[in-house]
Amino acid sequence: MAPTRDEKLQAIISQRSRSLIKLVSLVKKDIETKLMDRLHSMGYENFKMGDMVCLANVQLDGTINNELAKKAKITKQAMSKVVKSLETEGYIYTRKHETDNRASVIYLTDRGKDLAITAFECVREIQADYVSIIGEDDSEKLREILTKLLTKLDML
Repeated sequence: MAPTRDEKLQAIISQRSRSLIKLVSLVKKDIETKLMDRLHSMGYENFKMGDMVCLANVQLDGTINNELAKKAKITKQAMSKVVKSLETEGYIYTRKHETDNRASVIYLTDRGKDLAITAFECVREIQADYVSIIGEDDSEKLREILTKLLTKLDML
């Protein structure tokens, strides 16, 4: 006899806690919470995790919005909103592109550079906390596995 709908659902529910998606999601949430707590305590109260998609991809010599959106894997419209928010907060500034009048080049302000440096240092601390929990060998294995997965998904 085939399992009932409730039996199928119960089997799924019993496996939820070991779902790869759930585990990765929980680690991501933990990283984001710890990072935001640290940044907010350091004076970056108006910075939001969603702003990281821009901050993490701006190059020193500037980056156009379309390139930021492509790197962040979000729409140009969504990136434009993030850019406007970060510009309002004083983390970035824009200038018209030298050869393409339709495009603006986005640059980090000194405040944005300080935030990027601070965020990287916080991420390094969070990562060190994780390494202290699972060990250097397992951390390296995890890095290799995630790199392999993201490479196969063409996301690196």
